Order: sequence, then C-alpha cells, then structure tokens
Amino acid sequence: MIDPAMREHLLSGTVTFLFTDVAGSTRLLHEHGDGYADLLAAHRAVVRTALSRHSGVEVDTQGDAFFAAFARASDAVAAADEIRDGLVDGPVRVRIGIHTGEPLVTEEGYVGLDVHRAARIAAAAHGGQIVLSRTTHDLLGSDRRLRDLGEHRLKDLIEAEHLFQFGDGEFPPLRTLDATNLPVAASPLLGREREVAELVDLLQSRRVVTITGPGGTGKTRLALQVAAELVGTVSDGVFWVALGPLTDPGLVSTEIAQAIGARRPGRLSP
Repeated sequence: MIDPAMREHLLSGTVTFLFTDVAGSTRLLHEHGDGYADLLAAHRAVVRTALSRHSGVEVDTQGDAFFAAFARASDAVAAADEIRDGLVDGPVRVRIGIHTGEPLVTEEGYVGLDVHRAARIAAAAHGGQIVLSRTTHDLLGSDRRLRDLGEHRLKDLIEAEHLFQFGDGEFPPLRTLDATNLPVAASPLLGREREVAELVDLLQSRRVVTITGPGGTGKTRLALQVAAELVGTVSDGVFWVALGPLTDPGLVSTEIAQAIGARRPGRLSP
C-alpha cells in the first residue's frame, strides 16, 4: 500500500506519466565498479531537479528507474528534455517514455492500462531517447521537435501505439514487437507478473521450458507474454510457431522454418 502522505499528492483526472530507466546499467556497473553508485546518485539528482522544476510528482523509484506524474503534458516533456540535457556529458543515458491518460488513484497508487502503457513506451526507447504516445503528442500541438515514428506494437501484445520521438537524435529502431511474428492478444495480461518474471528467468539458463496445466487456464497467453518480454534481449529474435493444428510430427521442422523465415528443411524421417 502506498504511503498515505504520498497518495495525497497524486494527481487525478487527466495525468501525464513519465518513466525513466538507465540504459545499459549492467555494463555501466561492470565498467565503473563501486563508482557506479556515485554515477547513479548524480543521475538521481538530475532527475529529481527536473521533476521539481517542472511540477512533477515523483510516484515511485525502483533501482535506477523513476516513475513521475504531471498535470500537463508540456511539463512532462520539458522535464524529460532537461533530464536528457543534464546527463549528456556523462556516461549515464536514460530511456524516457511519456503517455497521457486518466488513471485510477487507489490505496495502492495509480492503477490502469495508462500506467502500463507509459512503462512499455519507455522500455521501447534507447538511452538518450524520449518517446511519446499519440495522446501526449496531440496535447503538445505542432511542436517541430516531434518526429513521427509510426505505429508500433508494444510488449503488452494488444493494439499498436502510434509513437513519436521528441528531439532530433538518431537512434536504432525502437525495441518493439514489430520485428517478430507474435500474434496480437485480445487483452492485456494482468496479475501474472510473478509467473512472467519466473519464466523469463528460467529461459536465461534453459533451452526449453514447458508450461503445463488444465485447458483454459491461460497457458498460451502467459507464454506469449514471456516471449514478448524477451524481444530485444535475444540476438536471433523471438518467433511464434503454431504447432497445434499439426497431426504429422514430420511437419514440425517445416513449420518452424516458415515461422523464422528460413529455407524449408526436408521432411523428417519417422
């Protein structure tokens, strides 16, 4: 449950969320060792100064990530711009995602798909990149510093989001699902965060992980979400192969080849 004193400061109505996360934190830790703590502290000071200057409310901080809320979309973007500029001369780069919506404020803090979507937008960005949703973009008007990035499927697997970049920096393609063939889900996966995290962790050290259980309990949906979480972390990509319709095991290799875009192998011998 969120601190009651903090809950009183949470904004209601139409709120613009800003998420930040340090890019390449593991690499920075290896490179700087004990000095990484000082880099992280300096980064936090830059973020908090920008949030304070632009009327942002710090909702949560976990590790090297920040979650903040703003009453105005323009304030959120101004804070993001200041954060990026404040870190430009150092080794720390943060990815920033911004989205505007109408979340619920509960005893646990902000809840709803708008929070989830803002976090996914941040996760799709690269260090030093500020990415906005269509909703936030529309509230900013005709700002020439906005670059249209097109529609992208985020890792929640539901409908695509039209994304925009603030600023003129050049970055690799967004870390979204557009480079995979994972099917679109009808609804987001809620309440299975622990299982998703456990399965992602298992797949770091095992080549095959099987999810079992009675029919209709959401095994396929869970597997799809785990696959989505791995996009951008697996060098050879993440692909969906539907084997359910097959009645001949000799066709398994052909289905896999088609899914990954490889040349079809010969039929497997029984």
